[in-house]
Amino acid sequence: MQHKDNKELVILLHGMLRSKTDMLLLRKFFEKRGYATLNILYPSRKQSLEELSDFVHEKIINCPSYNENTTINFVTHSMGGLITRYYIAREKPDNLGCVVMMGPPNTGSEFADWLSETKGLAPLFKTIFGPASKQLTTKYAHIDKEINYPLGVIAGSLSINPLAPWILDGKHDGMVPVERTKIKGMSDHIVVPTTHTFMMFNRVVMKQALYFLRNNKFNRF
Repeated sequence: MQHKDNKELVILLHGMLRSKTDMLLLRKFFEKRGYATLNILYPSRKQSLEELSDFVHEKIINCPSYNENTTINFVTHSMGGLITRYYIAREKPDNLGCVVMMGPPNTGSEFADWLSETKGLAPLFKTIFGPASKQLTTKYAHIDKEINYPLGVIAGSLSINPLAPWILDGKHDGMVPVERTKIKGMSDHIVVPTTHTFMMFNRVVMKQALYFLRNNKFNRF
């Protein structure tokens, strides 16, 4: 149970090849609404999801706003959502609140499949994306089988990726198909007209993330 003097903590995790700078607007958004925040910069190109979950764990337990009575929430972009899944599956935190994932490749992405299977691109894909590259594909079996915590997933439906129409089927955000963002056990799912690249800056996405933290569901306004 949260101590009355503690603010709930929102942990922000950016995506692959991005940085915590991309989450600054979200940090300010949640801080203005009474939350403490921890915006983590992690080495997305250098470690596997298992190693990255350990990295995140150390950042959390050493955060000045954290103690065992602090309710922790996660708001993530892209691969940050996968790291969160690994963190929760491995650490099983008793003080977990809610999780909101923006554009997560929960069951991988055919774009990652294409990069990893195309001759000439595969070595480059592994070099740029590092140890976690194979963990972004649709064939990879992750360590958790089903979600048992409040999880809201926000998918994008716009694209600025010129290659995406040739590689991805159905609605997508340019990198991840809407259907690939879904996962068994999630509490709610919503599609917002925004791109994978810029969804963390979208005001509708921000408001929906806040609404889910407060209500365990999205706002169908």
